[in-house]
Amino acid sequence: MILNIQNLQIKNIKEKLINFFTNTNVRNILKKIFLLIVIPLLIYLYCQFFCNGKFRFESERMFLNFLLIYFIIGIFYVVTGKLKISLYSTLILTFIIGVINYFITAFRGTPLVPWDIFSINVALSVLPTFTFKIDYKFITGIIIFALALFFLKKITITSFKNNKIKISYRLIVLSIISIFFYSFYFTDLINKFKLDENWDPKEEYHNNGLIASIFKQSRNLIISKPEGYDINSINKLASSIEVPNNEISEDFEYPNIIAIMNESFAELKVVGDFSTNTDYLPFFNSLDENTIKGNLHVSIFGATTPNSEWEFLTSNSMAFVPKRTVPYQQYVLRKSYSLATTLKEQGYTTNAIHSYYPQGYNRNLAYPRLGFDSFLNINTLKDLDFIREYPSDLSTYKNIIDLYENKGEDEKLFNFTLTMQNHGSYTDENFQNTIIAENGTYPKLNQYLSLIKIADNALESLINYFSAQDEHTIILIFGDHQPYVEDEFYNSLLSKSYSDITSKEATEKKYITPFMIWANYDIDEEKYKDIHDISANYLASLLLDVAEIQKTPYHYFLDNLRKEIPIITGNGYMDKNGIYHDFSEENEYSELIENYHFLQFNNMFDNDDKITSLFEISKK
Repeated sequence: MILNIQNLQIKNIKEKLINFFTNTNVRNILKKIFLLIVIPLLIYLYCQFFCNGKFRFESERMFLNFLLIYFIIGIFYVVTGKLKISLYSTLILTFIIGVINYFITAFRGTPLVPWDIFSINVALSVLPTFTFKIDYKFITGIIIFALALFFLKKITITSFKNNKIKISYRLIVLSIISIFFYSFYFTDLINKFKLDENWDPKEEYHNNGLIASIFKQSRNLIISKPEGYDINSINKLASSIEVPNNEISEDFEYPNIIAIMNESFAELKVVGDFSTNTDYLPFFNSLDENTIKGNLHVSIFGATTPNSEWEFLTSNSMAFVPKRTVPYQQYVLRKSYSLATTLKEQGYTTNAIHSYYPQGYNRNLAYPRLGFDSFLNINTLKDLDFIREYPSDLSTYKNIIDLYENKGEDEKLFNFTLTMQNHGSYTDENFQNTIIAENGTYPKLNQYLSLIKIADNALESLINYFSAQDEHTIILIFGDHQPYVEDEFYNSLLSKSYSDITSKEATEKKYITPFMIWANYDIDEEKYKDIHDISANYLASLLLDVAEIQKTPYHYFLDNLRKEIPIITGNGYMDKNGIYHDFSEENEYSELIENYHFLQFNNMFDNDDKITSLFEISKK
């Protein structure tokens, strides 16, 4: 009897379960739950493949990646009211972002950031010069994406027919998303997820995940006043800067000043020693008379050239603007102080040359705002010769000479030139390599070094021309960043000296280019013999020193800062004892860093209370 009752109970339970799972509404809910679990998981996986990311890491970071994926789905759901359309939309959007990130990282060695959308014209102009290698990670990512599409296509679901319920759900989702993103962008909520801050952007994406990294970077679009910023205190700081009373005699000969930022110009042996069949910088290395040389520390690697020129021209630092932003595109929106404005105050004619398209990174808009009287570019330069896809350094330099020869007799010339010859990628099969490094192990490296040898020859031609001129002329040449050649090459060099090639000290080696200041007349190079390493924000002040012409109080502030902190970039800073620091550290240099931040903010953003006397030649 008891056994029959038990069997009957089991039968009833089975029938209830069958009825439950065969119920249309229940099955529909289960399908939705399945899709809401599987699709975000697959999105997460292919995004990690596309950014060479980890798959299992700190739980807080993983949680943020999944949370953001769900919020993207939620945003589409709020707009459409359809779950399946929202999943399709999220799937396609994240796939496109992942693929773009994969190729951008392959192009320039650094991952996708939100403001790359402003540089799409630059990307399209150099796209034909690149070749691609599709690896297993890219293929795996595509397979996972296809699997997600398969699930979405095969599993049919129905939406709620009750519009009131649907609207209620959408309002609830909208409220949750709004609260989260307000907290994400305007509070310290992001700190709860313990995201990695790494000097190497690829490593940062690897450690944080693609979606979390993209959203982390998007926070950098928001500029806020530094904590503790007070205009009265800033005025006191500005008035405390000692400005020497350097009177210039009436018979002083103002030198012509030519500043050349040579594309990807680097001495890669600063990273580590390697073998080549012949010297690729023989002329540059031979110069020593009336010459000052050193290592220039920059904020970028492999790409984003305008950030180095912005640091040089403005004496501002990428340390105090959001990481990996491009000031030309986001912040140089009105007349701004620069080396050009400083020299214009002293009677110089200011001219910029870029041997490529003028709209790249908004240079056609930024240069006039920075005080340049004219801007010559690929459309207006004369008789350009091309090496691969880009104008040669030699033909670009001939345009500098043409400017010099056609200026007025008493005209003082300041020219800033940005070259293109050495631009990546370094995969042109029609280019004949002359430099073979490491027994030919790295083809991109060979092509790059061969281009640098041509750049060295062009520099020799330029120096020889001005050596024969009577007018005093100073030439500065420096590199914007190191080239993106084989990762294996960099890793092999760094591994010889560092047990951890992702450490600050090791990574910083990839952010060093050479600089040289040369004059065709006698200068006191002994005065600068102790300057071995400086950062790009100090370079303009050093150039003005060598030229022996007046500087702004802002430059003198930086001169004093350089004694304590000789290197400060968007990646961190190095103190006078050679120790690297993160900006988050509290130490004896924190107040100096904060003062620089305050003055730069006043320079760039405080238009109502800008201390103009700080950035102009003293009227004493």
